Amino acid sequence: MKKKVLVAAAVVAATALALSGCASGSGSSKGDPIVIGASLPLTGPLQAFGTSLQQGYQAEVDEVNAAGGLTLGGVTHEVTLKIQDNASDGTKASTQAKSLVLDDGAVALLGPATPPLSIPVSTVAEQLKVPAVFTITPIKGWLTGTTSGYKYSWDAFFDEAQMTNTQFQAADLVETNKKVVIFTDTEEDGPIQAALWKERAAEHGYTVVNHIEFPVGNTNFSSQVAQAKASGADVVLSQIIPPDGIALLKEMKTQGYQPKLLFMEKAGNTGGYVDITGGLAEGVLSANWFAEGMGLPQEADFISKYKTFAGGVNSNLGTVVYGYSIAKVLLDAIKTADSTDPDAINTAIGATDASLPAGQIKFAADHSAALPMAQTQWKGTDQVLVLTPDGQAANQIVTPVAGLK
Repeated sequence: MKKKVLVAAAVVAATALALSGCASGSGSSKGDPIVIGASLPLTGPLQAFGTSLQQGYQAEVDEVNAAGGLTLGGVTHEVTLKIQDNASDGTKASTQAKSLVLDDGAVALLGPATPPLSIPVSTVAEQLKVPAVFTITPIKGWLTGTTSGYKYSWDAFFDEAQMTNTQFQAADLVETNKKVVIFTDTEEDGPIQAALWKERAAEHGYTVVNHIEFPVGNTNFSSQVAQAKASGADVVLSQIIPPDGIALLKEMKTQGYQPKLLFMEKAGNTGGYVDITGGLAEGVLSANWFAEGMGLPQEADFISKYKTFAGGVNSNLGTVVYGYSIAKVLLDAIKTADSTDPDAINTAIGATDASLPAGQIKFAADHSAALPMAQTQWKGTDQVLVLTPDGQAANQIVTPVAGLK
């Protein structure tokens, strides 16, 4: 491993030398392209996150290039975004991150999404000492990937504790029996979220009557749904990938289990989820990082520009916004550093304090930047705001879950 790190350092140093030396040797005002790498889930169960991040990353790169590129030391460089498809596989994401740096000469990385993909890429960034910026990766889950703290990896997304509070605050807007069933898979963020739900349920006056765990890729929820239905719980909280979420919804429909409130995290943040589920997801709630009415910077502009791409005002659109924002954090840091030196870029990222379309991004000592979550409900192609990040009711929650009638 030490040899690989030394090779990586040599590659990065050579890239920086080539970029800076182009002007001094030739007197040219135009240098070689600056390469940024990203391993994204463009296929597989997390595809919706990957294609939306790609759109956001590319939008910021195109914007910078249209303005003339990045000027470092008096030399202008275009930015090239190199992307590989990790097919929603963490092992591939790790291998691709290494290749993007060692083979393609990427001076920095933009992340994939979710802890199972982002943690392997963070590990590579730490090993190669190359800056990497992530989003669409819950902070607590991401932080489980390190025991000594990240030095080159940065994550701007939501804090699961704040998100959990908004779920119970949203549930308070509807009259229920305050009984809760939890469904979570066993990926990194599943156990974390389950523990938070159990802890916060009691604080908000709710009782968890069952916690059902299952492996990722589960397609048969017959016994689990039977347990949930028998409990009589009006509230279901789930952390589940999109395909597993479809299987869960189908089984709930089959067994006639129609809770008053159904929160689906991760699965419910897939654009077009109502159509993908054949209408079963109509009325499903999910925490959201973007919705009309949240008052984020340039909210109306992004809705106007990307609503067609996203198929509605939904999490896909929000992922474009967040992708654009963290790409801007990275490219602004390179500009501020006036260099492609990884340590200089890394220092500049750490000093970020900017109002961006995703919100105010300022990194804490643990390299995270917590952005506020709201609660939304699926209504056709849109995820409609029902609770603002500060806990204020917005549009009325429709109950029970309409798609499960």
